[in-house]
Amino acid sequence: MTSIFTQAGPLRAGSREYFFWLHPEWWCKALCGFAWVVMLIHGWQHAGHEVHDRMTFSQELGYWMLMCAAMMLPLVMYQVWLTAAGSLWTRRHRAIAGFLAAFFVPWLVLGIAAVGLRQSSWKYGYAIPAIAFLSAALWQLTAAHRRGLIACHRTMPLAPSGWRADRDCLRFGGFIGGACVWVCWPLMLACTFAGHNLIALAGSMFVAGTERWRFRPRQVLLATLAMAGYYSVLYFAAISSRALP
Repeated sequence: MTSIFTQAGPLRAGSREYFFWLHPEWWCKALCGFAWVVMLIHGWQHAGHEVHDRMTFSQELGYWMLMCAAMMLPLVMYQVWLTAAGSLWTRRHRAIAGFLAAFFVPWLVLGIAAVGLRQSSWKYGYAIPAIAFLSAALWQLTAAHRRGLIACHRTMPLAPSGWRADRDCLRFGGFIGGACVWVCWPLMLACTFAGHNLIALAGSMFVAGTERWRFRPRQVLLATLAMAGYYSVLYFAAISSRALP
């Protein structure tokens, strides 16, 4: 079997060819960077009123998928690299594409439901993201959440060629995508109901990365509760301002 680590002819360390050989997931990182740029521009343009920002269903779904790419791809970059490393040299990018296609299917399904919910007028306010972040904190205390975190680190063997290789890449991506949805769905819903606010995105990225890479339950819980408190303060401040003569 010829993996990405075997190639005819030597590669000079430091060369461009050597970099692409060592990092076949480079274009996934570029996709992640592009998604973050778009989300940052969107957040900057709507700063201060993201929660009340109304978009069409297709626009909302598009930003949902960009948010998923920005926040979830860094968490599964190692699995993407493993998919490439376990595949033949000639099909490593096809393997990555299959993994990502299946990985985003569960997120698309959840996104359709989330966007459908946010189209309701009563979802535009600070109370909903506050409740969503509080729900995310409670979810982090459950055994089901911990089992999901373990599943996010699972690996699978990949067939070397043929339709079985494509099947295995799709199965691996779908499994990891489903595990990620299971772990992070309350956080991602909270970010959506917050109108993709940059504070919500940054805080949720910290939470997701900390629980995935370092497993610091107390830090994760406190950060999530802090975001719930932040939106609770904004909610009561809005209520107070409307009550003033």
